[in-house]
Amino acid sequence: MEYVMKELKKIKKTLLYEGCFDWEKEGVFNPGVIVENNQVHIIYRAIRCDNYSRLGYLRLKSEKDKEVEKYEYPIISPTEDYEKQGIEDPRIIKIDNTYFLTYTAYDGKNARIGVAESKNLINFKKLGLISPNITFLEALNISKSERYKEFWKQQIKEKGENIIIWDKDGCLFPEKINGKYALLHRIEPDIQIVYFNDFFELKDKDFWEEYFRNIEEKIVMKPIYKWEKAKIGAGAPPVKTEFGWLLLYHGVDENRVYRAGLALLNLENPHKEIARLSFPLFEPDYDWEKEGNIPNVVFPSGAFIKEGIFYIFYGCADKRIGCAEIEIDEIKKLLKKS
Repeated sequence: MEYVMKELKKIKKTLLYEGCFDWEKEGVFNPGVIVENNQVHIIYRAIRCDNYSRLGYLRLKSEKDKEVEKYEYPIISPTEDYEKQGIEDPRIIKIDNTYFLTYTAYDGKNARIGVAESKNLINFKKLGLISPNITFLEALNISKSERYKEFWKQQIKEKGENIIIWDKDGCLFPEKINGKYALLHRIEPDIQIVYFNDFFELKDKDFWEEYFRNIEEKIVMKPIYKWEKAKIGAGAPPVKTEFGWLLLYHGVDENRVYRAGLALLNLENPHKEIARLSFPLFEPDYDWEKEGNIPNVVFPSGAFIKEGIFYIFYGCADKRIGCAEIEIDEIKKLLKKS
């Protein structure tokens, strides 16, 4: 791989889990992660056949020894029409005493963001879809953005004009920003942000029509480097530090290689990008990252900082779960150079 700088050889990677149950035999990947009571809780995407996805649960006794405790059954499976062909790519955060899980809900045609809540990380209540219920054709008629209109015209050629706009990679911030929930999401090819008072607000079509009218004002990050030229998407929920929100994201190049990027967002106004690495934080290196259901993919979707180490959990080639580690002081140095 051509992009990663020598400094990043300091990253340590571990293959964490490859699956062992029948309902996950075709792949386990793209894990959401949260730390509670000094234990690492992992909710991950699993597939058995035909790419129909469910969510499984793992627990690590310690982030250092990587001893995995497995839960025998899926904790979330498709039950609604809007997710009948898969529940994908979970991200998990906690606000007050409630865990919120965002995921991609796929019905065979439309890919949108769903949300569920829990008090114990095992039993979840689905709250429904929180993505815009707007078709590509409707968006063309609403938006003032010529840039997005060009993307949507291409999507109409590929998917059809009556397909609802695909909205994926939903990541909630782990605390409210200026009294509102904040959600990063990805309407190709950029990462956008939406602020809202409650999840019911995101079910209002008028809310989203106004959002789409000036969608370029909602952009947090656009692809700017060669290794992320095709598209980018938010990865793990932002991690709060004294110097800003650390945002892991994935960048996709024209050869469909997925790499992990890192940016820094302003604490009070995360709409503002402070810094971004010009090179990937890491990329597919090992065979277990290069070979799988989708080759050459690293997809960061969970992260936390503990005792000076930045732990990153990610999907490997849509087949396995990996963990990367780097000292937070090294992250600071790299971001300063940016």
